Amino acid sequence: MELPNLKTKFLGKNIIHFPEIDSTQLEVWRRIKQNTIQNGTMVIADIQTQGKRNTWKYMVHR
Repeated sequence: MELPNLKTKFLGKNIIHFPEIDSTQLEVWRRIKQNTIQNGTMVIADIQTQGKRNTWKYMVHR
């Protein structure tokens, strides 16, 4: 996913989207351990099955 109008230096320049995942936080840690993630990468998901915080779901369905 690319956001051409994004003005940040690195945050959000690389976005990884999953329709469903166990936890976005766990995915970030997996990629850190494998050294396969760039600084500023955002990991997002429509559904987290084991996520600790589902604030997006709350905000969308509110």
